[in-house]
Amino acid sequence: MKVFLVVSLLLLSISIFALNKPIALLLNDGDYLNTTSLIEKALKDLKVDYKLYRTFLGEFPEKGSYSGIICSGGSDMSAFFNNDGSAKETVKLITESNVPVLGICMGHQLIGKIYGASLIYLEERGWIEVKELKDNVLFTGLPEVFNVWENHMYTLNKVPEDFELLAIGESGSIQVIKHREKPIYGVQFHPEKGDNKKFNHGFMVLLNFITLVEYYDSKSY
Repeated sequence: MKVFLVVSLLLLSISIFALNKPIALLLNDGDYLNTTSLIEKALKDLKVDYKLYRTFLGEFPEKGSYSGIICSGGSDMSAFFNNDGSAKETVKLITESNVPVLGICMGHQLIGKIYGASLIYLEERGWIEVKELKDNVLFTGLPEVFNVWENHMYTLNKVPEDFELLAIGESGSIQVIKHREKPIYGVQFHPEKGDNKKFNHGFMVLLNFITLVEYYDSKSY
């Protein structure tokens, strides 16, 4: 097992993705205004071409300028929802997307809210085990039960309309969802975070998502 992990990490270190357009990274965490976020570091480690948009400063990509979207974690959805709970035009980046979308932590919750789910209190910090319920390309190379890093206070109260549940956490929390017809995914965990105590399988989920982006991108040309 250790040999497999070492080989996997070596492969990740030399991965080069051929994308015709960059991935749009929607950064929702104002704490990274002047520093590099961990999701950016992960994309750089994977040598992925991306463009950063700080949504908390009103930065958003032009439609058609990206090969995929990653919607990061954070604590504020005001770039996408008004104070009365109504959606802003910016949610169309998700709902009208024709490229793969990945929501991470709050980005996952954001996707759920856009499609009719609500948030309930459930604090999860550190390592947990996630169980795969349904086979999907995001789980390529992963065991049925895998380790991920959590850092959140809320979770979705239900699987949103038009979505399917792909994986759950130890407490039964909704961990991975996918739109039934579109390549729109949400993961409650942080694939870009972790420590040296365990191997973060979430990083492989991120790798598999970028591979999916590359596949869709190649078919569009």
